[in-house]
Parts: sequence; structure tokens; C-alpha cells
Amino acid sequence: MQEATTRSIYDFHAFFYDATFGRLVKRRIARAIGHMNIAQTDRVLDLGIGTGASLNYYPRRGRIYGIDLSSGMLREARKKIHERGLQHVSLLQADALRLPFADDTFDHVFISHVISVVSDPYRLIREAQRVAKPEARIVIVNHFQSNNRFIAMFEKWLCPLCTRLGWRSDLVLQELIRRTGMQVDYRFKLESIDLWETVVITNNKSALPVLAA
Repeated sequence: MQEATTRSIYDFHAFFYDATFGRLVKRRIARAIGHMNIAQTDRVLDLGIGTGASLNYYPRRGRIYGIDLSSGMLREARKKIHERGLQHVSLLQADALRLPFADDTFDHVFISHVISVVSDPYRLIREAQRVAKPEARIVIVNHFQSNNRFIAMFEKWLCPLCTRLGWRSDLVLQELIRRTGMQVDYRFKLESIDLWETVVITNNKSALPVLAA
């Protein structure tokens, strides 16, 4: 995945995203956000907020900062903010691999269906850990390659097609953990058989020295 291509793909997806993929993942997003335990004064980074599908599920406390690479997706998110009068939400067009925030800014980082969209998922983890405070909670919702050898082969075969549609199907969670050293507290799927998984992480800043070397 290259960011310029991704931007164009999701500018197009923005017109129908909520009616298609957004409907499939909304229950998972709602459950994942509940695991952040957002307090009144917390700052939350929604890294890849897209059309703002997550905005229905944040409590009306704390301060939410949403970034996305696609202006089309942000256009839809701004509509939701205006319609619902969400004054605690700010949006910014930015690259998830080069976040325009200082170190140790956020109490929580939410990464929903983004890590398999960027060109460098390991750098994305580094950036998330950099801008999150030490011991902050980072929550990832995404599809990861199956542990089943035959399904994994199919996902690898399918990956070139998925890439054309805007994501990759062969991202391996264990490899992500190994290369970044991130501290996984727990992980779960909403259903026993589910394409998507939620991974809850405590920010130990591990990816910074690992990936900078």
C-alpha cells in the first residue's frame, strides 16, 4: 500500500462506506471503544477516523482528535460532527505515519481498520506509541492473517486483489508484536468465527528504539 494510492481509493469509498463496510464493523468499534475507559479530562486520538463511524460510541467526555489521510472520508465525518453538535471532537487531515503531534500527548489511541491500509504498519505502531503517554491504552481493531495454514494461504493469494481495494489481507499479528515489542494485554473477537480482532495494548514505548535502529 502507498499513501497516495490509499488516499484516492478512500476518497472514492467515502461516498458509500457507511452503507457497506461501516455497517459490518460498527458493533466491533463500539465494543472496542468501551475498553478504553475514557475519563473526563482524557485526550483520545482516533487514528484513521474515516467517515466518523466511531463517533456514535465515544462518551461525551474527554477530547477526541480524529485524523485521516482522505479528505473525502473527513468530509463525511465533519457532517456527523455538525449534525450531532459534537463540540468535543476535532478533525485533521494527516498521515498516520507522520503524526503532527508531540510526544506523550494522548491518554488513549484508537486504531480501527487502519494498520493494514498503510504502507508501513510497524512505523504506524511507532508513531502511535510516540504520541501516546507511557502506559496509555492503545486499542487496535483489524483483520489479521489466520493462524490456520490453509486459510492463511488463501489470504496471501487474495492480497493483491485486496490491495487494489484499499487494504492488505496478509498482515500477521505475531510478526507485528515481534517486530515492535508491543505489550498486548488481551485480544478478543466479537464472534467465535470473526474476520476482525480487537487487540488491547499498554503503551510501553517499545517500538521507538526497535524501529529507529
